[in-house]
Formats: sequence, C-alpha cells, structure tokens
Amino acid sequence: MRRSCIIAGALVIAMALMTTAAWAQEEQPGQEEGPLQQRLEQRWEMIRQRIELVITRFENNEERHARAYEKVKGKVEAFLEEMSAKGYDVSKLSQDLATWDGMFEEFSRDYAAFVDKLEEIAGLTPEQAKGRLMSLIKEARGLLRTVRQDVLDIRLFYQQTIRADIQELRNQVPEAA
Repeated sequence: MRRSCIIAGALVIAMALMTTAAWAQEEQPGQEEGPLQQRLEQRWEMIRQRIELVITRFENNEERHARAYEKVKGKVEAFLEEMSAKGYDVSKLSQDLATWDGMFEEFSRDYAAFVDKLEEIAGLTPEQAKGRLMSLIKEARGLLRTVRQDVLDIRLFYQQTIRADIQELRNQVPEAA
C-alpha cells in the first residue's frame, strides 16, 4: 500500500511538472498557435490517462482493504460470539469492535473523497487545468495524507486495542452460567 501511494504521488508530481513545462512553452512569443495547442492537448490527454490509471489502482486498493477488514472483523466477531456463549464478559471487546468499525467507515469516506478529487482533476479540460491544477493537486495530497493516517489508525487500533482485549478474554475466568 505504501509503495503504491508513493508511486501515485510521484505520478501526480510528474504530471504537474509536465503541464507546467507545456504551459511555459505556450507563453513564448513567435510560435504558431495550432501545433502548440495540439501538443498541449496531447500532453493533457496523457496526464488524464495516468490519473485514471491511478484512480483505478486506488479503487482496487480500497477493495483489498475492505476485504481484509471484513475478514478480520468476521474472525473477531466469531470469537466474540464463542466467548459470549461460554460466559465470558465481552462488553469491552464489543465496544472496541464498534469503535473499529466506525474508524473503517471514516476511512471509506476519506478514501471516496480522495478518489473524487482525482476524478475531478481528470475531468478538467486543458484550459481549466491551467489555473486550477496545482490547487487541486494540493488538495488531493492533503486527502491522501488523511487516508494514510486512517489506515495507520485502523491498523494500530487492531494491534494495540483489539488484540489486547482478546488476550484479556483468554485470561479471564468465565462467569458461572
């Protein structure tokens, strides 16, 4: 995940540099307007295709995250039911599981906002991109940072809280039924 995020960030930066160079060429006097405009449109189309590729990658990563989360959540819920049936006090694990579920929902919202921002960038025309591209890229980077932090929070919450709750349950003496 981290490597794909780094690659995506590098692609966004490369695209920004390519468009900046193309716009700088446009402002030079003495060049014909037709061929230059065609080159700008061709470059913008390449950039748009790269952004769409990045969007596809991120959507696949989101599906992978969701599958992994659902798999682990299913195992924890099964463990929770098993321990509850045996008479263990599972209230703390239930609360932490609900908190963890809320964290994943927040991740999903942030991830959708990030992908929407990338789609907004991909939907620009070359003329619209001149003024707005850099600000939209900055916004997308900020959203990506938020998504990465959400992923880290989810992972750490599982490792530090839910695993600790499970260990506590294993060390507990069941209540007399």
